[in-house]
Amino acid sequence: MDFELSKRARRDIEAALDEDNLKDKIRRKLLALKMRDAGAPRDMIASSLGLTVRTVANYIAQFREGGFKAIMEDRAYCPESSIEPHLGAIEAAFRQEPVGCAKQARIRIVKLTGIELSLSQTRRVMLRLGMRYRKAGQIPGKADTDRQLEFLDQELRPKLMEAAEGKRKVYFVDASHFVMGAVLGMLWCFARVFVRGASGRKRYNVLGALDSQTREVTTVSNDSYITAPTVCELLEKLRAQESQLPLTLVLDNARYQKCKLVFEKAEELNVELLYLPPYSPNLNIIERLWKHVKQACLKNTYYEDFNSFRGAIDDEIVKVNTTLQEELSTLFSLNFQIVDIKQKGIL
Repeated sequence: MDFELSKRARRDIEAALDEDNLKDKIRRKLLALKMRDAGAPRDMIASSLGLTVRTVANYIAQFREGGFKAIMEDRAYCPESSIEPHLGAIEAAFRQEPVGCAKQARIRIVKLTGIELSLSQTRRVMLRLGMRYRKAGQIPGKADTDRQLEFLDQELRPKLMEAAEGKRKVYFVDASHFVMGAVLGMLWCFARVFVRGASGRKRYNVLGALDSQTREVTTVSNDSYITAPTVCELLEKLRAQESQLPLTLVLDNARYQKCKLVFEKAEELNVELLYLPPYSPNLNIIERLWKHVKQACLKNTYYEDFNSFRGAIDDEIVKVNTTLQEELSTLFSLNFQIVDIKQKGIL
């Protein structure tokens, strides 16, 4: 036989193979030597370990030249990229001013470092830095972060705590104006899909109130306009549902919600109106409901007539109150995201 291990080498190999944290590559080397020592042909060793015959021969030659110590070395070729010393500067530049695509990133990297990368290399660099291709979010340009935090801590959260203790009902109120037309969105498909667009611009208006605790939705709807009398109708409906507990409605500053008629009706029904700070849709949980409805029954969907369109919206709201209660519990959680417009990353 052209290859045979010494007793000491056999002991060293057996001891190394018993280690739990042994790298797979080193383990295959040791197994190849052990099998060859037992008389196994090189082609059988290669087939069993997923190697080539040439690789098995290289392992044997490596052992003959350097012994057990040489076999335990990981000689993988890992050259250091020329971009490595510049990663900190690239990260700082991209944090200050994000890029829209890999082409823009490649140009910026050339200007920063003088190194020209391929597009695939550029993407790998951005992924390595922790960057991901994300859709930009939108926040109102005039949002006042300090005012939002003050409102949340001093006005809204105390009311929500009372609601959690069963001492009050808190509703998040807002209107959505669904326009009968194509609501387009992304699809996984083999070819581009076209959705038929409905003719006309008919609207279905829904004024809703979302219970902060039960997540049930109460609505008033029409196909004309949401006006102050519509808001009064909703107040009466909510008071009829709850005749004992104090009611608090969290709503925005739309004119039809903040007028004399609504004030008088709220006072008559003993309903507290808690108005959000200007430009604060992020503090109104019912905004998430409207987004869900559009996603669930309107996205990439064509309705032949207005009755079908309106019926689909009504049916989805019914599901929110019944079969989807548990599924949407996370969506309607009382967690509020407040983005600091003074921080970096806001364009």
